[in-house]
Amino acid sequence: MINLLPPQQAETIRYGRQNTVLRKWLIGMAASIVGLALIMLSGWFYINSQAETLKKNIDITNQQLQSQNLAKVQADAKEISGDIKVINQVLRSEERFSDLIKTIGSDMPAGTILGGISIGNVSGGLDLTVGGVDHASIAQAAVNLSDPKNQLFSNVDIITVGCNTSTDNNSQPTGPYVCNAEFRALFSNDAKLKFLNVPKADK
Repeated sequence: MINLLPPQQAETIRYGRQNTVLRKWLIGMAASIVGLALIMLSGWFYINSQAETLKKNIDITNQQLQSQNLAKVQADAKEISGDIKVINQVLRSEERFSDLIKTIGSDMPAGTILGGISIGNVSGGLDLTVGGVDHASIAQAAVNLSDPKNQLFSNVDIITVGCNTSTDNNSQPTGPYVCNAEFRALFSNDAKLKFLNVPKADK
């Protein structure tokens, strides 16, 4: 096909067509920008509405919790939790004390009996009341309790000892354990860790 139009007129027509295409693109881009702006604006309104709704719900929930005396419930729960901790500590202490009595009893020689245990005046020590059939059994009890192999006491001192050999009206002994002694015993490091929950000292 032979173009007989003057070059200037043909150039004008070509630029006009390009301008038409460019105008369509510009209109499309403008419409897209407006659409995005509307979407963002509607999203902002939606989020703001949801935030206001959540805030109102939180306020209502807080009012309901306050009306139900939540602070008192929390205080009661805290008190109960504290009581449970104390009970657990007591039970653990009783368990260790029971084990201690068993351990001391296993170290007592024949002819002796453990009469009582009390916390000594010295830190990490106990006062023991021991009954025995004679002086020798009392001395043997002190030796057994202080034996390093038992890993119970590092030192056992006899504070007092006395024997009652009196008889009643029937001329019978008042009992097999006629001797009574007071011991002061200091725990070994292993026993402190086991029964007193005291960490072992660094060497």
